[in-house]
Amino acid sequence: MCGISVVVAPSSLPEATQDVLRMHAPIRHRGPDGEGILLSDAGRVSRFSEAASVPAGAKASVAFAFRRLKIVDLTDAAAQPMSSGDGERWLMFNGEIYNFRSLRSELTTHGHTFRTSGDTEVILAAYEEWGEECFSRFEGMWAIVILDLRNKRLVACRDRFGIKPLYYRKEADRLLLASEIRQILAVTGRAQANPDLVRAFLLGDRDTVLDDTFFDGIHLLPPGSWFSVSLESTSPRMEMHQFWNLDDFRESEAPADYATAVDRVGQLMAEAVRSHSVADVPLGSLLSGGLDSSTIATLLVREKKNAPTFSFGFRDTAPQFCELSYVDALVRAEGMANHETTFSPDWVANHADRIVTALEEPQLAMPALAQFRTFELCHQHGTTVVLDGQGSDEIFAGYPYHERLLLIERFRHVRFVSFAREASRIAKRESLSVPSVVAKAFVMPPLYGIAQKMRGRTAWISSDYGTRNGTRDQSHTINDRLHHDVKWGNVKIILGYADKNAMHFSIEARVPYFDRQLVEFAFSLPADFKVGCATRKRVLRDFARTLLPREITERRDRMGFATPDAVWLRTSLWPRVREAISDSSLLSSACFDAPRLRRFVGEFERGEHRDHRAMWRLWMFSIWKNAFSVAI
Repeated sequence: MCGISVVVAPSSLPEATQDVLRMHAPIRHRGPDGEGILLSDAGRVSRFSEAASVPAGAKASVAFAFRRLKIVDLTDAAAQPMSSGDGERWLMFNGEIYNFRSLRSELTTHGHTFRTSGDTEVILAAYEEWGEECFSRFEGMWAIVILDLRNKRLVACRDRFGIKPLYYRKEADRLLLASEIRQILAVTGRAQANPDLVRAFLLGDRDTVLDDTFFDGIHLLPPGSWFSVSLESTSPRMEMHQFWNLDDFRESEAPADYATAVDRVGQLMAEAVRSHSVADVPLGSLLSGGLDSSTIATLLVREKKNAPTFSFGFRDTAPQFCELSYVDALVRAEGMANHETTFSPDWVANHADRIVTALEEPQLAMPALAQFRTFELCHQHGTTVVLDGQGSDEIFAGYPYHERLLLIERFRHVRFVSFAREASRIAKRESLSVPSVVAKAFVMPPLYGIAQKMRGRTAWISSDYGTRNGTRDQSHTINDRLHHDVKWGNVKIILGYADKNAMHFSIEARVPYFDRQLVEFAFSLPADFKVGCATRKRVLRDFARTLLPREITERRDRMGFATPDAVWLRTSLWPRVREAISDSSLLSSACFDAPRLRRFVGEFERGEHRDHRAMWRLWMFSIWKNAFSVAI
């Protein structure tokens, strides 16, 4: 929805104003519809409607800058930074509060009045009424910063799942808050790599995702958290608090009856899509042809008949990676207005720099680029709000490794009959023998890791550069693994990519699968409601069967944003990749053993190994390093 820049500098000098304007400059894409600047000096507040009107030499101990993307209430009355009626509290807010209408009604009974029709003013009133306890009442996605002059503090909060970003850098005499990393770099003037995360990326391992970034000293506020900073202190000190914890919702108060659970998932999904569809601007949905996005798109189109959908695929150039036949089936069934796009190796080569710069980190795989291209398509068709199907796999157990964990769990608990039955069902579905299914579950994963080490596939990474980013999750139960997936795993990466890919085109991406009530309900369910009977995402799939064509609900393949990266990296893309990863400035980086890296790249070029994913990571890393002039 918007872009936030904040500088807290108790010394109250002109530098704070200059710094916030530097942070504000590079993020026009996050809010092309308006801007606002707020300077607070010794409790006195000055507000400016545009950066150009800020006087030279203006001092501030707290400086706000805001970029606005109009979504709900398009009037100037809803501009930010927004003040409370008495001018004692000022708010900047990026995101959407979906239950703002019910909160407005409740706050009206407490005597609050409203001059706008959107959610921003409701946040201010909720904070005035309930203090920081208001955060637990919000349903939605948000990064919130409040200047509370009455209590002489600054308060900042991030939504439960980290859908909207809020970066920070804490220094001895100031605190910087931002919607994107580039804003902080615009002030610090330097980009230093985070060795631990760089090493983890080069290894192809971001299994445990912490709240650090690829840039040393720049962090993300943890999801479900808020902090306060006293404005009376000579050095800003962040006091962290947590208002929501996923740990509280594991297999608790679940319906004993499976059919009841299916019905409840359907109700919650319908309500999530309905609440995520509130907007005063054009609204649409991504549609891949998979179960997740098809469910959301169908619910949306039945709610809003004219909502367009947007798809990516390789209809003619790489049909083995294309899901558009499933999209076609749904479009016919629902009469959808669907738009589709694709890309070529040349497009990837020509846009890779732009995308890595937009995402502010190197990407592990090509699907992040496919998502970027799809949001570009949405922008080309004038759609400002887009529903995205991210997250279902991590909530309802949609990955093959969840099914593998089911077999392991049953074996560990000596449930040999149910183990054999499940292995047999999976074997039938996959047209494999039962021994092959068992081998894939128990033998192949550890053998793959051993083989990688024996082949020296990572020997080109300098042994004394960084340590791995956490440890690979060792959960032995499905629900423990799902908990890890959401709290520390892939979810944090995909939500970050969705936000930045969408906002690059001034689009707000909304993710209904991260509706609080839906997630809490999913985590209350026993594991066999989610995976079993040779079916992943079992409870969601059974609800989807009431909505979608059988071609989609009975699919046995799983693609996601599938791309022909293995072929392209060995053919069309290879000259561009080889040139980038053979650059002397890259090879001399402290993270590499240059002779071994040259040998590894040469072996790939001669066909002596097929580790195209490592080539991709090296290419993305080289682009990122150059784009931000990163010191390694």
